[in-house]
Amino acid sequence: MIKIIGALLLLLLLIEYIRNLKPQITRITVESDRLGEAFDGLTMVVLADLHNYSYGKENEVLIKQIDSIKPDIVLIAGDMLVRKAPKKYETAYRLLKVLSRKYPIYYGMGNHEQSLACEREEYAALFKNYADKLTKDGIVLLDNESITLKRKKSTLKITGLSIEKPYYGKSRIPKMPGDYIENLVGKCESECYNILIAHNPAYFENYVAYGADLILAGHVHGGIIRIPFLGGMLSPQYRFFPKYDAGRFSEKGSTMLISRGLGLHTLKFRIGNRPELMTVVIKRK
Repeated sequence: MIKIIGALLLLLLLIEYIRNLKPQITRITVESDRLGEAFDGLTMVVLADLHNYSYGKENEVLIKQIDSIKPDIVLIAGDMLVRKAPKKYETAYRLLKVLSRKYPIYYGMGNHEQSLACEREEYAALFKNYADKLTKDGIVLLDNESITLKRKKSTLKITGLSIEKPYYGKSRIPKMPGDYIENLVGKCESECYNILIAHNPAYFENYVAYGADLILAGHVHGGIIRIPFLGGMLSPQYRFFPKYDAGRFSEKGSTMLISRGLGLHTLKFRIGNRPELMTVVIKRK
């Protein structure tokens, strides 16, 4: 019996290993009557939590998947790097360099990018070099900044939110003041459709109160282990069964989409939790 159980466990691990060799492409449609007519049908690929991982040589597997989608734009929801291994940023950079030749890219920061930028001098210099190279390739970094896209008479605003380190804390999760986001990125414009790239989904209520129409997040890695009917098991803050783990959440006209992410970090495994290449189509209701 023990041998049978052991064989079944090994088979399960082998299946999970094979499943994780290639991200799952998920397609999500979000409808809104606030979306301008000219942006109806805009297709976005969302990349989150790559953590320097490569699918095949030079991420050729991932690039082919993105090309098959033919997105209008690519949005980065943070943590393409690993804070403790900044010298490996070339993996993420080479991927984004290839993609930048084909698609507009708007890059929101994750906690790993933010930590690198504020680390001791040598790490900060490496991150600056990474950021400078991205900018040179036409990639727009949104570190508490926004960009407004215009098509005919329609306007769409993309904002990258970089919250401070305590909001990623493990011992306690502080409450976010009501005016915190506005103080960082300015007021939410009521006259256009607003996309907020907010790496940490834990503050969904604040993002809703801010007025974002669509929030794109990551960070939780789908909960590492996903259990049917229960969802993700563990968050990076070491909270069991986090409320916001993966998928779609809606409240008061706002929608948050949380990517399960592409790479691995502290815990180097995924069970029932295939890496995700999220595709989002926004449509006018």
